[in-house]
Amino acid sequence: MTRVFLGLGSNQMPVGNLQAGLAELHQRYTVLGESPWYVSPAVGFDGPDFINLVIEIETDLSLGTLSQQLKSLETEFGRPDDAVKFSSRNLDIDILLYGQAVGTFGRVTLPRKDIYKYAFVLHPLLDLSPELVCPETGKPVSGWLSAVSEQEILPYQPSASATVVAANDALTVRSSALS
Repeated sequence: MTRVFLGLGSNQMPVGNLQAGLAELHQRYTVLGESPWYVSPAVGFDGPDFINLVIEIETDLSLGTLSQQLKSLETEFGRPDDAVKFSSRNLDIDILLYGQAVGTFGRVTLPRKDIYKYAFVLHPLLDLSPELVCPETGKPVSGWLSAVSEQEILPYQPSASATVVAANDALTVRSSALS
């Protein structure tokens, strides 16, 4: 079995899409852990804030098969095949680490470079595995924290004044003052 870290993100009905995406991932794979959720601004384009997290799974699937299955799941959530890199997402799933694999395998480069570029990837990854060592460099992943220290990232906390209701695959936020 291979230990795999996946980065998840959404900025289109993010809470509902991430909850539904996680439910699908739990059905399909052995999920070993889930990080706290974080909110960060869109990167590379003007758009709504993203909510991001990292999960750890264990699988006996090959990297190619896993990648294909995850891309299919993104498609099920409405991602077009020709989606541009920096754009809004209903559900984005990236393979960050696949065991000790290093290199480019088809369209997947490991470890994923976003780990040391973006706080919204690095922080949740370290929440799950604080002692993680990069298979490429042999150095602790935590050493990259200083490189992302200026990036805006906040823990996701549902507002105490809002109630989140998932209904018919839509997310509705109702002020509790209305109830």
